[in-house]
Amino acid sequence: MIADTPLLIAGIGIMLAVPLTFMFANWVRKNVDHGEMRFGPDGKAIEDERPRGED
Repeated sequence: MIADTPLLIAGIGIMLAVPLTFMFANWVRKNVDHGEMRFGPDGKAIEDERPRGED
């Protein structure tokens, strides 16, 4: 084992951790109901798919 092997392993780990973190955060944003108001590109609030009053 040469001295650069641990550095290489750490670099590969960092290169994988960054995109995987963003992929996980994007999945959470799309699939977890967090109850916050969302806004579209035009600045208007995005309503739920179902009309109000239906549960």
